[in-house]
Amino acid sequence: MKIPPSLYKTAAVFSCMSAFTTLVLILAPRFVAPGDGFEARMLRVHDGWYLFRAWAYLLHPFITGAAALAVCLRVRASATALAIIGAAGCALWAFTEAAQQCLTLFAFDKWRIAYLAGDPVIRTQMQTLTTIYDGAWDALYVLLLIGFMIGNGALGVVFLRGRGLTRSVGAFYIAAVLLTLTYFLPEIGVPVSLGPMESWVYLATQPLARVLIGVWLWRHSVEDGGSILEPQKKWAAGGSGPKVLGEQTVDQNL
Repeated sequence: MKIPPSLYKTAAVFSCMSAFTTLVLILAPRFVAPGDGFEARMLRVHDGWYLFRAWAYLLHPFITGAAALAVCLRVRASATALAIIGAAGCALWAFTEAAQQCLTLFAFDKWRIAYLAGDPVIRTQMQTLTTIYDGAWDALYVLLLIGFMIGNGALGVVFLRGRGLTRSVGAFYIAAVLLTLTYFLPEIGVPVSLGPMESWVYLATQPLARVLIGVWLWRHSVEDGGSILEPQKKWAAGGSGPKVLGEQTVDQNL
């Protein structure tokens, strides 16, 4: 069954939109009012920059996940097994990150509002509720990192077998896996850190990767029956040139 080009083009737009939401997630905390301690954390729920980032954070996994699943659909004929693994990883990541942010917006933030409004029950329990929220958030964070590495790793292997833009996107997928490892390993007790470079590496790679994925989806929006990958070539016995064995016509738009 062929997927209509409009689906891939819509996903391409979503991917480019996710470059903006990625920038919001990275940069918005710099504008949130400074403050340390429990009370400052409670007050943050009324900060405009915090709210802007929180809602962008909820939108982000839906549009980025939709683009990732569209990529998996597009490569399904060229690398079926890896496309399935990639789709499973990306779906796990997107669902978990959306659940994580729903927990923040529709549970923790409501508790903070009630706390600041003087609700006597919430004020008595808020320290405990915050501890529970932090534990649940951290557990979901580790799960989404695992899904992100599985999804991006599978797609990276597929795309590095291509050429041109396809291979460039594959390099960004693998870079995302390596960067995510620096977040995951400390969670299991392995001290790894990029230091001050961490935020700059993320800023320099992730938004650009989202845009390139969008461009790739747009350019490959028409399923023409060809493979997106470089064909495997073998020399024919006694022949004088390369012979393509068992391959379909390859997209020249790579």
